[in-house]
Amino acid sequence: MGFGYDGAGWGRRRNAFSREACALLNERVQVDTVNQSYRGRLVEVCQDTLVLRVRRNDCTFRVIIRIEEIVAIFPI
Repeated sequence: MGFGYDGAGWGRRRNAFSREACALLNERVQVDTVNQSYRGRLVEVCQDTLVLRVRRNDCTFRVIIRIEEIVAIFPI
């Protein structure tokens, strides 16, 4: 109750995160997860994932990050 485990609360919390993340679409962001950090352009916000376009060693590729693994996201 109130912690999101009953289905309804969890959906509301996820939607709030997705709304906030959508405000950063097409911007360069840093996404910190429980395991590592990613820097790139936020290109898509889905229900359960974020998609970043990341550039390393002159190669561009997509990174798909599960929203439940994210600790923080912010513009850079």
